[in-house]
Amino acid sequence: MVPRTLFRNRVVSPQNYVHLSGSERERKLVSLPLPEVDRFVEIRSPKGKRDFDTADYRALYRYCFPEPDEQSPWSSMVGTITDTARIDSGTEGSEALRKKYGSLRYRDVVALNGRRVVGFTSFVTMPLDSNNGIVYSLYTGMADKAFMGSQYGSSQNFRGRDLVSLFMVLRHGMAEEDAQKLGYARNVAGTMMDASFIGQGHDAQDIRDTRKRLDIYGHLGALVLMLDAGSGCWITPCFQPALAENSNPLLMHLLFRERQIDYKRIAPVSEIDLELARNLARAYASSYDWQSSPVEIDEMRGFMDTRFAAAKRAILVRPEDLPNMAVLASMDDVLKKQVERDYGSLSEHARRIERALKPRF
Repeated sequence: MVPRTLFRNRVVSPQNYVHLSGSERERKLVSLPLPEVDRFVEIRSPKGKRDFDTADYRALYRYCFPEPDEQSPWSSMVGTITDTARIDSGTEGSEALRKKYGSLRYRDVVALNGRRVVGFTSFVTMPLDSNNGIVYSLYTGMADKAFMGSQYGSSQNFRGRDLVSLFMVLRHGMAEEDAQKLGYARNVAGTMMDASFIGQGHDAQDIRDTRKRLDIYGHLGALVLMLDAGSGCWITPCFQPALAENSNPLLMHLLFRERQIDYKRIAPVSEIDLELARNLARAYASSYDWQSSPVEIDEMRGFMDTRFAAAKRAILVRPEDLPNMAVLASMDDVLKKQVERDYGSLSEHARRIERALKPRF
């Protein structure tokens, strides 16, 4: 019998992880209460009724990630939360779960205003190399004024309030706990995340949102990992398998945000050790081991191996210095086919991106 206490949600606090703040700005944020956010709760019960209504979380998740290709099935997320609560419990079935997940641990945290879900982050902690753990940020979203109005009848707005920075500190703190508990590392290198290309959208607003999302990541100090194949040809090493039956595999951007960061010293383009870049890509692929088929994982790893074999070097690029999807597709036949599959001809989509991103006065 599984103890009921196993599924009690856990209140977590950024203040407990202040030692993992990656910059002076983060340290200041962690030391201050965030207005209108009462607490952060790690979800260990799929029902969650004790702390919040899961329907609110589901609504915010779908609001922040409306495209089917971006979404993991809700049933899969719920099942993984249950597995995570049981995996290290020593109860019946936990040994099989440890074989399934290995050193990966799935975490899901919501920010609450009263019982209202106003932000969330779901992520995986895992080994990066023999010395470091890494966080893979799956989904992070905050409620804006439009969502607060439609869901709760409120005029509050939780975007642009540094909630995303506090989530960063929480992720690194919980990753350190997992790494030390499982004994694979004592340090956390940082967070990796994937994101759409600039212009990876069907209409003008979708396209502008892709740039806005990368701007947010840039504000956090995240840099985009690209492979330089020579002659100024930049290609992505990031391949995301299909997340649901009705979705497609996608080339994406893979970003890396070091835990310790000096914002004043971030260069537009900087070289990164090729082996570290390869480890980041391998860790990204490993994060899908428990949710994708062996065939999909083999395809993913084979794609990455081919990309690294063609690379002269690996680079980190500031999001504001990235070419848009159409420009990158002109150097990358695989990405070009994706553009044509999803948006029509490359030249047509290039014009669509240009119109959408044209400054509006």
